[in-house]
Amino acid sequence: MSGTEEYLMVGAFVLIGGFVFVLGFFKMRKYRIIKDTPRSKIRSMAMGIVEIHGHVEADQLIKSPFSKIDCVYYKYEIKEYRKQSSSKGKSTSYRWVTVNSGDKRVPFFACDETGRALVNPDRAEINVSFKRAYYQKGKGIFGSIAAFGKIIKALKDFDPNDPMALDVEGLELEPMESRTGLQSTRPGDRKYLEYYIETGDTLFVLGTAAHDPEAPDKVIIKRGRNEKTFIICDKEEKKILKDIKKLMIVCFVIGGVFFAAGIVMLFQILNIIPRG
Repeated sequence: MSGTEEYLMVGAFVLIGGFVFVLGFFKMRKYRIIKDTPRSKIRSMAMGIVEIHGHVEADQLIKSPFSKIDCVYYKYEIKEYRKQSSSKGKSTSYRWVTVNSGDKRVPFFACDETGRALVNPDRAEINVSFKRAYYQKGKGIFGSIAAFGKIIKALKDFDPNDPMALDVEGLELEPMESRTGLQSTRPGDRKYLEYYIETGDTLFVLGTAAHDPEAPDKVIIKRGRNEKTFIICDKEEKKILKDIKKLMIVCFVIGGVFFAAGIVMLFQILNIIPRG
C-alpha cells in the first residue's frame, strides 16, 4: 500500500469514527431531554418543551395506501429480496433491501382525561410499529421491474383522501398473514410494510407547546424554533429511553474504535509506534 493510500485510510477511519462518536452525543442529548422533561397533563401544560401521553382524535383523516385504514399518519416501505455477492465473488448472501419509502401526515389532537391539544406533526420524528404487510412475488427481471414501476407510479399519484386511488388487488399484493411457511422466498420478491397512526392509538408526544390564535384552545404542539426535538411514538417512555441508550452506547463504542484505529495507523506511518 502506497503512502497516499495509507493516509487516505487514516483519514477515512478518523472521519468515520469522529462522525459516529459525535452522533453519540446527539443521542445522549435526546436521552437527557426525554428523561428530564416531566410528563404533563394537557390542561396544565406550560408553554415550551412538554411531554404528554394521550390517545388520538382527529377532525381530518387520510387513507393508508394499501390497507385503506383511516389514519392521521402513514408510512410505507418497500423491501426487495436480493442476491448479493462478495467483492471477489467467492461468497453469496441474500437479504431484504429497502428500495422505496414514503409517508403522509395531518394534524391531530392528543387527548387525556383533562383535555386535548392540537399536534402539528410536520417535521416530527415519528416512530411507530408497522401494522400491515403485503407480499409480491417476483416475475423474472423484466416482469418484476415493470410491476415495481407500476406500483411506484401509483404511490406517487396516490390521493390519501380517495379510498379507491390504489388498487391493491390489481397490483397483485398478497397479505403476509395469508402466506404459509411452506412458500419459498426468491430474489425479486418484495414486501410492502405499512405503518400508521389511527384514532384511538395512545402516543408519547414530546415537542414544543406554543400559543396559536387559530388553534382550538389557542395552543398547539409542534417543532420548536429553538428546541428542535419533536418526537411522536407509540412506545412507552422507558422503552424509548432504552432504545436511545443502546444506540448511544453503540455510537460511542464504534466511533471510538474507528477513531482510535485511525490514530494508531497514523502513528505507525509516522514511525512513532512500531507496526504490528
